[in-house]
This record gives sequence, C-alpha cells and structure tokens, in this order.
Amino acid sequence: MEFLPTGADLHALLLGYWEVLRWAVLISAVLILVSSLDDLFIDLAYWSALLVRFCSVQDRPAPQRLLEQHPEKMIAIMVPAWQESDVIASMVANTNKTFDYSRYHIFVGVYANDAETRREVEKVRQRFPKVHRAEVPHDGPTSKADCLNWIVQNILLYEEKTGQQFEAFLMHDAEDVVHRFGLKTVNWFVDKAAMIQMPVLSMDRKWNNLVACHYMDEFAEFHTKDLPVRSALARMTPSAGVATAFHRQAMMALVEERQGQPFNTDSLTEDYDVAHRLSVLGYPSSFVRYHAKVPRQRKAWFRKGMVDISRRELVSTKEFFPHRFAYSVRQKARWTLGISIMGWAQLGWFGGLVNRYYLFRDRKALFTAPVGIIGYAIVIQLLGVMLLQWLWPEAINLPPLIDRRWVWAIVTFNFLFLLNRILHRAWFTGLNHGLKHVPLTPIRIVTSNLISFGAFWRASHQWINHLVTRRPIAWDKTQHAYPSLSELQQGTGRLGDTLRFWNHVSEADLIRALEVQKNRYRPLGLLLLDLAAVDDDHLAEAFAERGETYASIFDPFQIERGVLALLTPEEAARYGAVPLRRNGARLDVALAEPLPADQRSALEKRLGQQGVRSVRFLFAPLSDIAFAIRFAWGEDPFVVVREQLARLKAAGHLDASREAMLWRSVRAGYARLGDILIRQRRISHADLQTALAASRTEGRSLGETLTRLKLVAAADLEAALKDQRSARWLSEHLAEALRSAPVDDRHLPRYQLA
Repeated sequence: MEFLPTGADLHALLLGYWEVLRWAVLISAVLILVSSLDDLFIDLAYWSALLVRFCSVQDRPAPQRLLEQHPEKMIAIMVPAWQESDVIASMVANTNKTFDYSRYHIFVGVYANDAETRREVEKVRQRFPKVHRAEVPHDGPTSKADCLNWIVQNILLYEEKTGQQFEAFLMHDAEDVVHRFGLKTVNWFVDKAAMIQMPVLSMDRKWNNLVACHYMDEFAEFHTKDLPVRSALARMTPSAGVATAFHRQAMMALVEERQGQPFNTDSLTEDYDVAHRLSVLGYPSSFVRYHAKVPRQRKAWFRKGMVDISRRELVSTKEFFPHRFAYSVRQKARWTLGISIMGWAQLGWFGGLVNRYYLFRDRKALFTAPVGIIGYAIVIQLLGVMLLQWLWPEAINLPPLIDRRWVWAIVTFNFLFLLNRILHRAWFTGLNHGLKHVPLTPIRIVTSNLISFGAFWRASHQWINHLVTRRPIAWDKTQHAYPSLSELQQGTGRLGDTLRFWNHVSEADLIRALEVQKNRYRPLGLLLLDLAAVDDDHLAEAFAERGETYASIFDPFQIERGVLALLTPEEAARYGAVPLRRNGARLDVALAEPLPADQRSALEKRLGQQGVRSVRFLFAPLSDIAFAIRFAWGEDPFVVVREQLARLKAAGHLDASREAMLWRSVRAGYARLGDILIRQRRISHADLQTALAASRTEGRSLGETLTRLKLVAAADLEAALKDQRSARWLSEHLAEALRSAPVDDRHLPRYQLA
C-alpha cells in the first residue's frame, strides 16, 4: 500500500494542520475580541446611564394615575396570521379579557386559502364584537409584511365605513400574551414618539429545557439593557414585530411613501426595516420600559383562599418561543436573513456614526456565529491533544499552539470578557425570571451559540439559493403555542371562569345561575343550559379547555358500527359517552361533561375488556350525545331524508359541508328526557339522580322508574316525551329546511366540524 503516508509524512501533515489551527486561533481571538469590546461598550453605557438616572431627579417615569386618567385614543391592533388555527382564538380571547382599556379594535389578517384559521377567527369574532377579520384576497403564505399591508387596508376601509378614525396602530403576533396595562402605556407614550417599542420577554419555561430557556436569557438582556441603550444613543429603536405601536401620522407617512404598502414586502424582517425607514422620514422612535402596579391574587398565608394584592410589574408582552432545536434554528435563520443579510443588501450603510455603529452590531452575527463554533472546535481539539500527550507523551511532539505573548493576552482578555458576558446574562435573567434560572446560564450560552451557527448556515443557504434562482423567499413561519388558562392565571380554573374567558356567557347570567344553584342544586353547566344562558357546543369547548383536550361535533350515523358496539346504549346513557373512532388500540370517546374519577375508571375498564388499551376523552355538545344515544344504536330512522339529500348532492345543490350543517341543526335541539323534566320544573336534579340509579338497578327505562317512584305524573311524562322530538318530527324539520333553503346556507348555524 504505497499510497499510504509514512510516519514522517503523517507528522508533516499534522504539523501543517497545526499551523492552520494556529492561524485559526489568532483570527478567531481577534474577531472575538472585537465583538467583546463592542459588548463591553454597551455594558458600560447601560450602567453609566443607570447611575446617572439613580442620582438624578430628572427623567422619572410619569405617575401611573396620569396614564390611567389620560383620554383614551382609538387603537387598532394588527395581528397577521398564517396557519395559526391552534393559537389565534386563545390569543384574541385573552387579549380582550386582559386589556384594561375600552377604545380598541382587533384586526386579524387571514389568507384566502387558510380555511382553518379563518374558521377560528370567525368563531372568536362572533363572541367578541371588537374583533374583525381582515381579508388577504390571495393565497398564502406570502410574507408577514404583505399580510400587514392588507390589514392596514382593511383598517382604512373600516374607517371609511364607520366614520371612526384610529389614532394609533399596534402590532402583535398570534402567540402574544399581552399585559393588562399595555394599551394605556401606548395611549400615553405614542404621543412622545412616532413609534414606540415595549419590552418583549419569553414566558417562563421549565428550567431543564435549554432551547426554550435560552430565549429567556437573550430577551431579558436585550430588552433590559441593549434596546434602552440604543434608544438613548441612536434616538431610533428597531421594532420587535410585536408590542410595536405607531402614531397615526407615522403610519400614514409610511402608507404614502410606498403607495399604500407601509411594510416592505421584500424583507423577512419588516419590523426591523420599518423603524429605519421612519428614521429616514424624520419620525423618531423610542423604547418604553414602564412599570405599573396591577391588581393580582395570591394564596393566603394563614387561611384558605386567595387574597387581593397590588404588584409592580414591567409592562411587557410575553410569548412561548420554540422549545426544539430545529424550530429555534428555523426562527433565528429568518432573523439572521432579514436583519443581517437582507438588511445589509437593502438598507446599506447610512446615517451618522452612531447609526452606522448599530448597523454593525446588527450584522456582526455574520462573523460571530461561525467564529464561535470555530472557537469551540479549537478548544475541543486542543483538549484532545493535551489528553493524548498526557496519556502517551512520546506519541505527539507538537509546538505550542499559541507562542506569542500578545496572542496570549488577547485570549486572556477574551476569557475575562466571557466571564463578564456570563455575569450580565445571569443578572438580567434573574432580574426578569427569578434566581432559579440563573445556575444554567453558562450552559445555555453554549446552546445559544450552537443555534446561532445553525441559523447562520440556514440563512446563508437560503440567501445564496435566492441569488442563484431569483425566487422570492417565502414566509418561513414558526409553529406557535399558547399558554393554558392556568398558565395565563385567568380566573380560578372553574367552569364559570372558563366560560367568561371565552365570552360564552354574560356576567349577569353567570351570577344568576350561581344564585339559582344555591337554592336548587344543579351542576353549573347543565343549569346554564336550562336557563338558555349558554349553547351546548360552547359548553363542550369550555370542558375541553379545562381538561386540555379537544371539542368537536359529530354525526352519530358516520360512526362505524363496530366502534359503537364497544358500548351498549344503556352503558352510553349511563356514562354520557359515545365511542367515536378507533385507531389501533386507541379509542376516541366523546363525553357531554366530565366524568367523576370512579366512573371514568369504570368506563376505561369496560372498554379495556374489548381490547382498547388507550382511551382519549373528547367533549361534544350534549345534544349530539343525547341524539346519538337515542338513535345511533338502532335502525336509521332517516332513510327517506337521506335519499333526498343524496339527490341534491348528485345534482350539485348540496356539498358535504352544508349537509353536515343541516344535520347539526337537527341534532342541536335534541335533549334528554330527564333534562326536559327538570326544565319544566317537574322534578329536581336530586330526584333525577335517584330515578337514574333505580332504573339501572331494576333494568327499567327512566320513564317507567319515574312513574313507579311517583316522582312524575303519567300526564307530565307524556308531555315531556312529546317535547323530546321524535325521529318523524326531526325528519319533517330537515325536509322543511331543505325546501326553504336547498342551496343557501346563510340561515343555518355555524359549527366547527369534527
């Protein structure tokens, strides 16, 4: 094997590689020193400004009472959405419930081909009158800037139709958790600058999730130190894309400058771009950190229950950032591409010395990201060589990797700067998120550097591909998550709080139901149905929210017979449960209301005897459950009507979606016999439970048991059975609906289909 290198040749190759490594150490050390000195300057500027502010009586924040008493401006909140069906409804509902402000409207931008998001926006729009669907007339995804532009056009059109005029425009994303005092802060400070940026922070995450927690570190430091310093030195603050407010004059200037398109559709980071354009137009922007005292609750120390307190909080927007490495790389690649690469290509270098310095800071990730990884690689190789020399001294004889005193000085300074960086990162993380997140700060810095390198690599590849192919770079969005009600601290987690959060029930109706419940017990959900204060599909959604599962309507005649056979009709009635679909050993079961733990265990055991290993409980409207229990296990009583529907479908007058809505309109009015008797004040809830227990023991029907126990008179029972709609009545109702509107479904109720 003559082509293999000899020992001398191998040593020569190793020496050559060692020389390359020496130059890599030198270049990396110098570049890291440049970046470290840059960071040190910002550190010194921050602490100097903090010291001056502490010693001065000037520049104190405005008293909170002035912000609370300031006349409210009309504010338009802009929320661009592409494939945000998982979070948009929760975000809009929470925003409406959180803001302590009255004069605002929310405009959600939705694409023509995003049916699921459109449906969620439509659903939440029906519950909250201040929410509007802003139409993007073409298919997505395009870019966030394009979606925002169409939102602005929808807002201006709304102004023309209503005669109202918005004095401020506020940007938010579909995953944002807003602060109660957010709009009052905008209302006060937007007069002092054409654009203001409020702090954006990460939601608190589990301490051992390094990817999720590294966002806590970065945003805590950036929005506590870097942005305030930049705002003070440059008199310009880049937008974060959320919690950014524009004065009307500034927005109209942007609209006029770009012929109706205020946001740059050629940029992936339109928020970064728009602040620079405003600066060129002569409109100032500033960063606003305001602390407000807000009412909160905490557990009482010496008794049960909660106590009301007042807590001083930073007015900021929070969100869940990605918790997986690949998702984080994807998100940060968009930032790197938009700010560092496309920002350089589109904006160039402009402005005075301070602005150019900050442009350098925005773009230095193009060398710090790869240099950081090179530094890690050098350290790993050096440690490996040192270990080998220690274990086998005669194996390798290499010259020192660093043989110049000044290089050693740079490396030493860089190490000290690294300690400074760790201390600062830990300080701001602890300040914003608590001491429990401080110990892992050094490890998360390594995680951050690895993600930054992955983002640099992905962004570079996307940019080169764009230059070669000339294809536009599409909206490379990140999958979003939204906190649960318990994480949002919206209420106590009780059913009434959940229904109020979603605006399913009014405060007056909820109070009335609770008063009735004191005198005549009935589970709150059923009592609200009795009082016609809530719809049963909304009640199912509330149960699903509390149980952190799903809610859907279902057609019992579409369930496979083998799946239905897993329970008898009597068992389905006992548990208020209907098997929906089976996927291997897992079964989806629809419930009308949560089951007690013992009944849930009994049901799971019963299904386990049929080979079901895993049960996923969903929630469905009570009318769907009652209808299924009455009709699904027997012969289909609607054969004639189905034939009529089939003819309409064959003729093209009816599609599957409209057919499903028709069937839901039939099922929506169906009620259980016991519920009808209670609503007619024939029996109490306690009497019903007694009769149900006896009917199961005796094997009789509920009606027979009620009359045998003399809880209901025969005539009253007969009247209730007539009110419980028969299959014939339901068929006639459906036929009438078809005759009155065989094609037009405008008069049919809207429901989310399973």
